[in-house]
Amino acid sequence: MHKIWLICKREYLTRVMKKSFLVMTLLSPILIVLFYGLIFYFSFNKDIAEEHKTIWVNDSSEVFINKIENSKNLMFVYNTSTLEEAYQSLKNQDIYGILSIQKTQDKFSYNLLSYEQPGLSTLSNLESKLENVLKRKHLEANGIDTSIIQKLNAIQIKINTKKYSNETEESGDSGATTIVGFIGAFLIYFFIFLYGVQVMKGVIEEKTNRIVEVIISSVKPFQLMLGKITGIALVGFTQFSIWVLLVVSLSAPVSSLVMNLANIDPSSLAQGAANSGGAGAGILAGFTQINLPLILGMFLFYFIGGYLFYGALFAAVGSAVDNETDTQQFMLPITMPLIFSIAIAQSVINSPGSDLAFYLSIIPFSSPVIMMIRLPFGVPVSEILLSMAAMVAGFLFTTWLAARIYRIGILTFGKKPTYAELFKWLFRKN
Repeated sequence: MHKIWLICKREYLTRVMKKSFLVMTLLSPILIVLFYGLIFYFSFNKDIAEEHKTIWVNDSSEVFINKIENSKNLMFVYNTSTLEEAYQSLKNQDIYGILSIQKTQDKFSYNLLSYEQPGLSTLSNLESKLENVLKRKHLEANGIDTSIIQKLNAIQIKINTKKYSNETEESGDSGATTIVGFIGAFLIYFFIFLYGVQVMKGVIEEKTNRIVEVIISSVKPFQLMLGKITGIALVGFTQFSIWVLLVVSLSAPVSSLVMNLANIDPSSLAQGAANSGGAGAGILAGFTQINLPLILGMFLFYFIGGYLFYGALFAAVGSAVDNETDTQQFMLPITMPLIFSIAIAQSVINSPGSDLAFYLSIIPFSSPVIMMIRLPFGVPVSEILLSMAAMVAGFLFTTWLAARIYRIGILTFGKKPTYAELFKWLFRKN
């Protein structure tokens, strides 16, 4: 145990003391917070990202004359000049484009001439404005008050969801549970890949430099593998903990700065969302109904358990090859369950209680991702305990499996093994 601790300590200190680790650990949260701050800022200041466009309308049908509504970014002018003058204005870039409307019998044709291909947002906005004009025309022709249609269009329905548990009703929100579940699953997916590959690269580096020949003279291969996996796991846990603290610390001042720059009153924003019954207010309220201590506890378990499960397999791959280019044939079977879990996440979100979701949350290859998706929706305690037991058993099995490959592969040079040879290594005696 003492030797495993020494190897673990060496792996931890070697990586933590690197300048690249310190820079990325401190820089990544800042970049993440600034990135989402910019998204938030531009979402409330769309005028900055969208230029003002003036469109000259040439309507031979005269149906749309002075009927198309202007907006902040789209303004319409009608027959204020000849068509030749409009083309000259377009050439001088005084206007964005010329919208020609013609009517043949009961059908309209629309053509927009501009010096650039209009963006989807501009085109969609323009089409919507033209459709509204025709809708109002038909309503008025049939003697229907347009204000009634506006009132009908303003009707919104918000269903408050509740979950029946232990003979009581618990409030919740599908949006909040989806967000929490997917974020937890994606973080585990990301960190398993990130630190699992570090284990593999570390093994390949020691094997290539022949350092391992010296180390093996003092410790057993299993001790070396377990110490390396544990050490890098502690590196990942340290980095993740720092990221969480920095993101939480930076979120409040950055949010305040963005709101000040965008001239947004937080109280009025929250009040407006609540009054409108918007999805944002429901999601924010839904977060308070989620059992966050359970989610965080399970996240730590599957974060560590999933890493240890896959880390042992990555270590086995690293010991079996001499360079990273040879790892591809062995990486695919290992990474496919993780990729499949993320790919099928939407189906699990839509049916978190289905048989497929249940079995995938029990199998150790997929349970770190799938169980994190299911947990916010509510999972029976028996299923959680079964999944955790399977995760521990899976880790013990993959550690044994990887150790059998590791003890021979770590001292094998110059030849890329096949799957048949790896299978033989499992049952080869010392």
